Amino acid sequence: MFNLIKYEFLRKYKLILMTISSALLINLFLVTKGIGGSSAFLVFFPFVLAILYVSDIIRMYGDDLNKKSGYMLFMTPNSGYKIILSKLITAILEGLVIILLYFVFILLNGAYIIYAAGDNINFAEVMRTINSLLSGNLGFSLGHVFVILFVALVFIIGFIVTAYTAMTIRKSIFSEFKFGGLLSFLIFIGLNWFTTFTAGKFHSIFSPYYNSYLNINSVSASELLVVLFPVIAISILQSIILTTFSGYLLEKKINL
Repeated sequence: MFNLIKYEFLRKYKLILMTISSALLINLFLVTKGIGGSSAFLVFFPFVLAILYVSDIIRMYGDDLNKKSGYMLFMTPNSGYKIILSKLITAILEGLVIILLYFVFILLNGAYIIYAAGDNINFAEVMRTINSLLSGNLGFSLGHVFVILFVALVFIIGFIVTAYTAMTIRKSIFSEFKFGGLLSFLIFIGLNWFTTFTAGKFHSIFSPYYNSYLNINSVSASELLVVLFPVIAISILQSIILTTFSGYLLEKKINL
């Protein structure tokens, strides 16, 4: 398993380094525009990075299923369960690294904002300044930011696993179907709809803050996490079930 995870990261280390370098350069450029440029980077950076993250992970799995370079992976003495699980673990680790990277950028830009204001730079002051900016301009705290980032990662992983499952179905159950691609896409849409619908039902039943969570100002970061727990649980359960199903298809039904 460790070797499979290491292999996944070795395949993309150049892209990761290029992304980090590009982010640093863009941030430095926006810093020259003043505090507004620094703040804009912190707002838009996670959205751009999330799109790149999802598209790259799904593209790599598609290459494994559809290109000759992927044959070597499936010819290794590893079960389909291990292969798909290693990809899931890699995606989770990469997502956590992205959150950590964003936290570093928050600290760097917070330090710059304090420096631009002429104050002394220290960690506590940076955190207070960031929280002050968020609560004053956006109405929430840094704690809310990381709860939202964590929940977003859980949802994104669920989305990726759903895409994995649809692509695996295309290369296994529907490999001989003329419209197999269309069918697997409809399954992908259906799975995401079912997950969203089920999560909404659980949320309305079990969350005591169902009406409050729509207004982020009315709940603390910990309360927000409790509010969103039902949909988090559904997304995690979805990922477990679909990963197991995809592993079975890779082990028993795959048609490369």
